[in-house]
Amino acid sequence: MKKMYVGMGAAIEKDGKFLILKRADSKDFAPGAWEIITGRLEEEESPREGILREILEETGIKAEIVMPIETGFFYRGGKKFPMVFISYWCRHLSGDVTLCWDHSMFRWVSIDQILKEKTMEHFHSMFEKILKLKEYLPSEIIL
Repeated sequence: MKKMYVGMGAAIEKDGKFLILKRADSKDFAPGAWEIITGRLEEEESPREGILREILEETGIKAEIVMPIETGFFYRGGKKFPMVFISYWCRHLSGDVTLCWDHSMFRWVSIDQILKEKTMEHFHSMFEKILKLKEYLPSEIIL
């Protein structure tokens, strides 16, 4: 039986804009594509701990989770790596973005800009859900 991996993604919001990162050209999967923060859960780590660790490792910023947005399943690398995926809506708490080797550039952009970005199509449903939630949730939750 194949080992199952748990992947996570974070849509980090600051002042109404979301952090997107450009994958380094040296990456084996989707070099140069724009993405949110992503990573894999480490052994003995909860998903909550894992995503906050990934945010800090990849950007140097501290964030908090607003709420989980969606879950899913996919294979990474053909059928080699079965992966369950959990995406989170997060809020920036402190710090300036400092990129690690995984990324070459970053931007803070609106959800509308993300929905126009072709290389981010697989994240569109996540951001569409965040837009809907912003319509219905009390403002003190999403501030």
